[in-house]
Amino acid sequence: MIAEDGTLIHYIEDANQFAELCRQWTSDTHLALDTEFVRTNTFYPRVGLLQIADTTDCYLIDPLVVEDWSDFRTLLQGSSNNFVMHSCSEDLNLLQTAIGCIPNKIFDTQIAAAFLGLGFSLSYQALVGLLLGIELEKGETRSDWVRRPLSENQLLYAANDVTHLLELESILRSQLKASQKLQWFEDECSFVLSASLTAEASDNWQHLFINVNSAWKLNEAGLNALQRLCHWREVTARKRDKPRNWIAKDADLLTIAIEISEVETPTLETIKSLRLSDRRLLERNLLELFEAIIRDGNEFVAVNPQLLNKPLNSAGRGRLKSSQRLVAALAAELNIAPELLARKKLLNDLIRDFETTGELNWQGELAGWRRLVLEPALSHVFTDRQNSEVSG
Repeated sequence: MIAEDGTLIHYIEDANQFAELCRQWTSDTHLALDTEFVRTNTFYPRVGLLQIADTTDCYLIDPLVVEDWSDFRTLLQGSSNNFVMHSCSEDLNLLQTAIGCIPNKIFDTQIAAAFLGLGFSLSYQALVGLLLGIELEKGETRSDWVRRPLSENQLLYAANDVTHLLELESILRSQLKASQKLQWFEDECSFVLSASLTAEASDNWQHLFINVNSAWKLNEAGLNALQRLCHWREVTARKRDKPRNWIAKDADLLTIAIEISEVETPTLETIKSLRLSDRRLLERNLLELFEAIIRDGNEFVAVNPQLLNKPLNSAGRGRLKSSQRLVAALAAELNIAPELLARKKLLNDLIRDFETTGELNWQGELAGWRRLVLEPALSHVFTDRQNSEVSG
């Protein structure tokens, strides 16, 4: 089989052949990588196909025949192997959950495009069209990649997803060097890898409650209950391999937490009497929900209300508008996507932290290259506004 650009496509259904290819690829400095998966009724994505392209050929590996991934893990962790991917977050999550390993180094072409002002969250098809003048088909996007046999159209679609990546990488790397953004880009790719590992760290599951809308309205007892309920849902969704919302909806967990916040001693009857949008939640999980709420608090970190997505006050909204204008101006000057430089959520978090501590704390995504770009100007914005508020 041959891809649209003339690249020879190999369909690998033999695990030993795949292992041998992995050993051969350890000497390749750049490999294109993509995955196809299904995630419609499960928590964990189900891998359906693995695509790898080197400088000459494209290989479509059937993961359903692979039991021993050790050679592939060694390849991913190789210090000399750089994996070229596009919008890699979901692929990294799949690799982490399916085989327990992600690449040591990546080159994400979508992130590179954002650094070069080509657009934020640009699709692979759009980038190929923009830089290579090639129009790719999108017909198999919603295919069932786990069902066998795969059609020729599916295989060609999957191959086209990687056959252009190495050429894109060469063009984008050259432009990143010319614009002196290569180090920023590499720092961002490193952060993406770290974030992928963090998402699967069980210690972080007890912080998931901060993402529930209106959680900031709860008192301490309600927040403690919501923290435990969200942790229970995360553990249960993974154990049952079902989507989080199939286990419990945010709104229902919030309703339970509100009720708990208003009683001195929660009981089974307290929860059983509630009217939820999903009545099956209590029918199936009443005892588990109650046990989650009354668990020993020593198992959880103390709830920090400052982490919640509380709406900004008038002063905070003023800081946000000033910061957004500054980000837009800096992004235009640097010719990068403003969403890449600082999304609204990052600025909101920075402002909330400032209102609590009186300092700009550059951490997480706002550390590194973003701090270098933003701190000189944002420091003036916050200082000037603070001084004007004091003098006023």
